[in-house]
Amino acid sequence: MKIGDVVRFLNDIGGGTITRIEGKTAYVTDSDGFETPVLLTQCVAIPTPQKPDQSTKSAKSDQSYQSYQSDRSERLPRPEKAPARPRQKAAGFNVCLLFEPQEIKRLSVSPFDFYLVNDSNYSLHYAVCSRDRLDSKWSLVAEGVAEPSSQEFLGEFLPTELNRFENIAVRLFAVMTDESFELLPPMGMEQRFDVTRLAKLHCFTPTAYSTVPVLTIPIVTNGKIFRPTDYDRLTAPEELTPSPKKKSIPAEKNRLGEPEVVDLHATELLDSTAGMQPAEILGYQLEIFDRKMKEIAKKPGSSIIFIHGKGEGVLRKAILDRLRLKYPRCEAQDASFLEYGFGATKITIH
Repeated sequence: MKIGDVVRFLNDIGGGTITRIEGKTAYVTDSDGFETPVLLTQCVAIPTPQKPDQSTKSAKSDQSYQSYQSDRSERLPRPEKAPARPRQKAAGFNVCLLFEPQEIKRLSVSPFDFYLVNDSNYSLHYAVCSRDRLDSKWSLVAEGVAEPSSQEFLGEFLPTELNRFENIAVRLFAVMTDESFELLPPMGMEQRFDVTRLAKLHCFTPTAYSTVPVLTIPIVTNGKIFRPTDYDRLTAPEELTPSPKKKSIPAEKNRLGEPEVVDLHATELLDSTAGMQPAEILGYQLEIFDRKMKEIAKKPGSSIIFIHGKGEGVLRKAILDRLRLKYPRCEAQDASFLEYGFGATKITIH
């Protein structure tokens, strides 16, 4: 034992630190400062932990950290960055919005996924806004940057939220980040949208951008703001391409006693069908059919000829179905081939 050792008494309670040694006697000072003489043989040394050298501690710490990092790298290998794939160039400049129902057979309760399609070689800075017919101010739906040749998910909406899309506004600014480019002017449109179309199954069809049925709202077609026809109204700058106009209902002038003739070919009803889906064209043809039937239904004994063409018989079948449901007192038969050719139906009012 030596001065400075911490000891406890072998045959008594207590202990302390040896402050001096005289012969076989040790003087032990307790925590209160009292010094007690005790035979060295009656003292038991208490071992105290040694503080490790700081440099040794640091070395062990570094070694431990390196070991941890090594183990971590083995457990969680860092994936290498995949090489950039060459992007396929777009053939034109087209932008549209897509509504995709999550449950196509339950449109009344199905949530809808809302997308913006950028079919161009430009990066598009976009802002999509909406408002219902009762609001005077707009709400932001989504904004961001759509990469070239990409689809941007804008959100998911329940059927109870769709009224907010009764009016849609889009603002676009196009740039290229990896090469020089032709500067395009900012583009914008405001469009009134019939939200009831989202509840009609025939309004959803697969497109070039989707293999599942979707409802498409064109925004830019071949580099120009798209102007909707009969189902929407677009407010856009005057310099943009004018919208296709509906023609007046074609009805050939008939001699006294002869039936009225109405040509339902789309080319006779519309100046242009650009951007229209087949279901939308059919809907307008049936709208004209209903309008003429309501006029003539008040004249028992009269008849009318509808020219619908041969084709695949879609329009003819739709007309006959409509007759059975809405005009049961009317009789339909094929019109004279010699007078009207193939694809004409004569309807007589009883």
